[in-house]
Amino acid sequence: MSGFTDEERDRIREALYEAGRELFARFGLERTRIADLTEAVGIGTSTFYQFFDSKEALYLAILARERERVAEELEAELEGAPDVQSEVRLTVEGFLEELSTNPLYYRLLVEDELRALHETLPEAAVEDHFRTAIEADDPRIRRWVEDPSFRVDDPARVQGLFRLLGFTVAAREELFEPAGAEALYEESQDLLVDVVVDGLFED
Repeated sequence: MSGFTDEERDRIREALYEAGRELFARFGLERTRIADLTEAVGIGTSTFYQFFDSKEALYLAILARERERVAEELEAELEGAPDVQSEVRLTVEGFLEELSTNPLYYRLLVEDELRALHETLPEAAVEDHFRTAIEADDPRIRRWVEDPSFRVDDPARVQGLFRLLGFTVAAREELFEPAGAEALYEESQDLLVDVVVDGLFED
């Protein structure tokens, strides 16, 4: 990247992260143009391409950063969990809360931006970058499956469970809000958490 010092490159990259997070959250991936990103940062289009191959690549990089932030915040919260079952409950609740309130994740699941990423980028790139904060090699999951009271002994199955749970947040907009049943959604989600967490442990 000729023409920029290391400090300038770091500043521009950070500015692109910040602008991208704001614009993607507000307008979505499809409606956000590279021109919007470069205007917000004060750089030219050619400079943008020195940092990212496409707006989709920037989007994935932002998601990776979000994943790291969520994992760090959750790990700090879990330090006070008295036992494994409490840790699992806090993780499930935090996971669903993040997906419901973080506009980047919400757009990804509810507005089908995940499909757009798959259609635009190589499959391997999406798989490498788009993962939930819950992964099969996560030390939390290893702790869970090693606990004698935990019913599941395969970390990959736990990962799959979280992936399925993630898509339940789409039900709010597609099923509950049109019927004016937002409160019922919240109650149903609480019930789902109870059923899932209690079902993962031996009586």
